[in-house]
Amino acid sequence: MTAQGVATVVKHWVGYGAQPEGFDGHNVYGRHATLTDASFADHIRAFDGALAARSAGVMPTYVIVQGPKIAGQPIEPVGGGFSKQLLSGLLRSDKGFRGLILSDWSITRDCPQACVAPDAANPQAPASIGMPWGMEQADKTARFAKGIEAGIDQFGGADDPAPILDAVAKGLVGVQRIDESARRVLRLKFEQELFDNPYVDERAAARIVGNPEAQRQADAVQRASQVLLRNDRATLPVAQGQRIWLHGVDPVAARAAGFIVVDDPAQAQVALVRTATPFETLHPHHFFGSRQHEGRLDFRPDDKDVQAIARAAAHVPTIVAVEMDRPAILTAIEPMARALIVTFGASDAAVLDVVAGRAAAQGHLPFSLPRSMADVEAQRPDLSDDGAPPAYPRGAGITVDGGQ
Repeated sequence: MTAQGVATVVKHWVGYGAQPEGFDGHNVYGRHATLTDASFADHIRAFDGALAARSAGVMPTYVIVQGPKIAGQPIEPVGGGFSKQLLSGLLRSDKGFRGLILSDWSITRDCPQACVAPDAANPQAPASIGMPWGMEQADKTARFAKGIEAGIDQFGGADDPAPILDAVAKGLVGVQRIDESARRVLRLKFEQELFDNPYVDERAAARIVGNPEAQRQADAVQRASQVLLRNDRATLPVAQGQRIWLHGVDPVAARAAGFIVVDDPAQAQVALVRTATPFETLHPHHFFGSRQHEGRLDFRPDDKDVQAIARAAAHVPTIVAVEMDRPAILTAIEPMARALIVTFGASDAAVLDVVAGRAAAQGHLPFSLPRSMADVEAQRPDLSDDGAPPAYPRGAGITVDGGQ
């Protein structure tokens, strides 16, 4: 850690992502994760690289881990930020972590009725956000004390020290334990020279943020990170000057890339459709659930983007670029696509550069793509790459030289 660096916080320790149906631990309905001893070991191994790199901090998971044992004992049914077994035991003692343990936000706040069971008349608002999983019946002082004794050094989003002072006054937390965390926080600040030079150089910030070299690197990553799954009959690259029909793509970007944009696919030579992994809003009254993509992953005939792909494919070779915040099931659209690209936040300009051959997609899938929702539902949430053979395995992608 130096003054020129940043303090990296790795999250979420550990078992996050094993919740049934993929529901998130910010929500009361996603607060449990069930694993086995074997699958839990896989989730722990996922942190080995970050811990070996001496990450400055680790953030515990929200969820209550159920199923595995630590040192032969069942894990206490509390969220990760309250679990001494996960933090002081597994992370500090077993893994030798010496950095800062920073809780995720709002673990000491209440989860009132609007948090537990919001409805249209009483939706969950920011004032009712709380994730005290496993400690719902405790007061704030007890929650802070539990977290500190578990191994928390800093509580995310908390700015009132009164419950901590109360915990010390009541003998729930010793001053020595508070001093341990204070030393970790201060050590990190000294390593970053925040006391020596605490102020931002505004002129330097203007030079650094958005500078041409940083933008060049970001643009290159947007292009290289795309995954080319199919390129039937050498559909890509598409020569500049061709007539292109677009759906979900800015015509201005296409014209800048050298294409002639047409309004009717029957008049085009090629089509480009941008879409994204389908989703449902299953919990519209929960603060986070209303913002998160949950539910189905499969494209269906009545989806507007599927109809656009079908309209284009009836006339011209069709390129489909799918934004994947979650693994998509491509079964319904694959027969209509001559080329398939997977994107992860790429701009229209970046996609069009790959389409035109000015940049090469060099990415590989970070996850497998299932064939059906039935296959998804048959999978276990705590395991990776289990279940039926996928449509595309993790690591799939046509590289620059045409290999897989």
